[in-house]
Amino acid sequence: MAVLSSLTALSSEHGILPILFATALVACTVVLRFVVSYTRARRQFPGPPVKNWFVGNLDQTMANDVHEKWIDWNREYGQIFQTWNGLFSRVIYIGDPAIIAEIATSNWPKSAAQYDGFKPLDGDALFVQTNQARWKMQSKRLAPAFQPNVIQSQYPCLARHIGNYTRQLDNAAATNDVICLSSLNILLSLDFIGDIAFGTSFNAINQGPDCRIAQLLEMILPELMKCGLFPLRGKIPIFKKTRIMNKAIIELRNMAKDAVKDARKNDGADDSGSKIKPDKKIFEILALQREADGNYTFNAQELCDNYVAFLVAGGDPTAHTMSFLVWQVLRNPTIFEQLRAEIDASIPYEAEVATLEHVKLPYLNMVLKETLRMSSPGFGTFRTCAKDTTVAGVTLPANTTLALWNPAVHRDPRLWEDPDKFDPERWRSGQTKLRGSYFPFSYGPRSCTGQGLAMLEMTLTLATLFRRYDITPEPGFELEYLPSFTLKPKNGFPIRVTRRKS
Repeated sequence: MAVLSSLTALSSEHGILPILFATALVACTVVLRFVVSYTRARRQFPGPPVKNWFVGNLDQTMANDVHEKWIDWNREYGQIFQTWNGLFSRVIYIGDPAIIAEIATSNWPKSAAQYDGFKPLDGDALFVQTNQARWKMQSKRLAPAFQPNVIQSQYPCLARHIGNYTRQLDNAAATNDVICLSSLNILLSLDFIGDIAFGTSFNAINQGPDCRIAQLLEMILPELMKCGLFPLRGKIPIFKKTRIMNKAIIELRNMAKDAVKDARKNDGADDSGSKIKPDKKIFEILALQREADGNYTFNAQELCDNYVAFLVAGGDPTAHTMSFLVWQVLRNPTIFEQLRAEIDASIPYEAEVATLEHVKLPYLNMVLKETLRMSSPGFGTFRTCAKDTTVAGVTLPANTTLALWNPAVHRDPRLWEDPDKFDPERWRSGQTKLRGSYFPFSYGPRSCTGQGLAMLEMTLTLATLFRRYDITPEPGFELEYLPSFTLKPKNGFPIRVTRRKS
């Protein structure tokens, strides 16, 4: 305001030239300060070269091979590197386990700059919550629905959907037809999560490609990740894919609102609503949970946000992990034989579906851990700090997005012996891992709430699959990876299956 008053006075006393000169001087000062600040930031950490100031590294971070780039950049530029989203924002990737452990266990705030890009879908769900106080409150309220006894009580529902899953495979075996395992895994996960955490029967396996919920997620998730990495893309939807995503989000959230209404439709207002019964499905526990005053713990908006978040977090990542594991096991005969021997010794041939007794298959658990190291579907988390903060000798700048990103960390040769080799033996008991070097379900207080549920589904589905079938990929097929909202198979996973005789 003082500058404006001074310029006005100059104009009145001396004409237009002095004001033009003063304006130019102010503009030059602002530009010079920005250039100095930008240059310092560019030099603070190494990273891939910027070919165009206005584009930054977006031509690379928005590309389909960025998953491989994250791994390569970590090896080339070191455990801390940065990329630029144009002139005004950057992402600093943290690959040092000591720094990751400190940031995650100290629960630094999530970066609003990035998570705002996810909010059109997830609203204020736990996953995207950037307000620390609200996160703590939500986390406490959600905890009863994810206790071990509640998770195990979801088994009958899971067994029913695995039974439907195997019927599809039985049909393919009977006709010797090719079936896409990655698609079938997605449909199974949608049916299970939809049933227990959304309160809706999607009938996804039976509908196959016509399943509307699967179609909506395919419209949403690839574009949503790009909006998270570059939030301006979502705020100014100039791309057709962004506009399609926005319409699909509206439809999906309307389905979630209907699910909330249905869950509470027949609920009485008596005291029993506040008690958690272990045989309830997760969505019922959340929808019917009450406070001491009789009011619902979650309002309809909060439930809608979290229903959608559970569907996204519990669907694709679980399905893709199973596909990646099958691919890796089939490529490694020694691993396959050892896994098959453990499963055959534990599960009777006549068992239709593996039971809760089979959750703790040690070698299968090792193979799952190694799959999540080699190709974790979830990439990590975005954090930030309010002021410049030094951790393990590295000063991290204030108000800048910090990516605790596992693709690079899980494949870092500084941390893992022969990191590009699929080797479940590295998970033998007694082999300790460096804190902050392994976080497929995130790390610290904000680690994935539903990881126990995901492990239950993956363990029992995979045990059933390997016990019941011989599996052969289509000749010439090579599984390729595509970074969408999660890491996924790029071209599906076509297989043929044969029912085992004994």
